[in-house]
Amino acid sequence: MIITIAHTKGGVGKSLISFHLAVALKAAVIDLDFQRTIIVNNEMRKNNSRQPIAVLQTKSLDDLLKFKKHNELKKGTAEEKIFIIDVGGFDSDANRIAIAIADLVIVPVNDKTNDIIGLHQFKDIINQIEKSTKIKLNPKLLINNVSPSTKDFVSLESFIRENQNFSLINAILRTRADYYKSLETGTGITELKNSKAKKEFKILIKEIVKRVNNG
Repeated sequence: MIITIAHTKGGVGKSLISFHLAVALKAAVIDLDFQRTIIVNNEMRKNNSRQPIAVLQTKSLDDLLKFKKHNELKKGTAEEKIFIIDVGGFDSDANRIAIAIADLVIVPVNDKTNDIIGLHQFKDIINQIEKSTKIKLNPKLLINNVSPSTKDFVSLESFIRENQNFSLINAILRTRADYYKSLETGTGITELKNSKAKKEFKILIKEIVKRVNNG
């Protein structure tokens, strides 16, 4: 399983989601973000006597393709791995390959105006990748970091109506202090005992696994 967390807009929560997913799924992270947030979080994790996650670096575009080939060869066996690719907030050949090879592309979004503008720009990149690779990507929008009281997401729903290769993940990650407090010790959100954030994140994980297993 390769899950790519992607968006060309920075600050949407890609690294935070990647880290918490990696802890919950015991997955390796392929870090393509030059800010290296995952590495910092992982150091905090080690400093607080927690088992670090595997963080993999790529030296070439071929390295990304090797991860895909490994899983194709080992599909359905114990050797098949879960890779989470944390894509930086910019466009590059490596980021495009990371999107193209994914079993699931997750796009963290908010319903704010600037986020919707950024989503339209990202949509153009997705369309270009689909055209050049002949791969139908079907990215999944994940509503992230929204107020607990927000119920309607009219702008996002309108975007999906106009761009039907995109769809919306049912799970919603709302603004919770626990997401950021837990990172101070490198703790995964699913490792907390009692937390609304944990409950929401476990709903996301269940949906991710179901979507990947159903193709």
